[in-house]
Amino acid sequence: MMNTWMKVTKARSYPKGCWHVALAGTLVLAMVIGCARTPEAEKSEMIPTPAATYRFEDVPIPRSLAIEKKESFIYESEAIKTGILVYGGKAKVGELAHFFKENMVTHGWKLVSNFEREDALLTFSKPGWGCVITILPTGMKRAKVEVRVGPIESQ
Repeated sequence: MMNTWMKVTKARSYPKGCWHVALAGTLVLAMVIGCARTPEAEKSEMIPTPAATYRFEDVPIPRSLAIEKKESFIYESEAIKTGILVYGGKAKVGELAHFFKENMVTHGWKLVSNFEREDALLTFSKPGWGCVITILPTGMKRAKVEVRVGPIESQ
């Protein structure tokens, strides 16, 4: 029987060979959020529409994916909404990558970079905001999607 301390400290495991994508995504998001500086005049233009649900309204999610609330986190204040949302479901990595590349554009996002192999790491930007999407295979034609959205410095 596992005690509470062991449950809390148990590390999350990724499929073999996917650790570099998770690390790269985390580093990109840390740089994006760490470099954020929002002048008062621009704040009102950069606030995403407040979500009535546990999601980002301007990030489309395939219907085959379900939110994993225990692994997700959103920080929201009057001026900002940022966080990491984790989804899982029956889908292939390539199909999900194609979905995001096609649909993020219709929500005002621009594809900045795209790394695909067994897994995928997609980065998008729009004025004042950055989004990193990590897609990891979990076996049996299933995948895990991590969506990270945060402010970036406008240039």
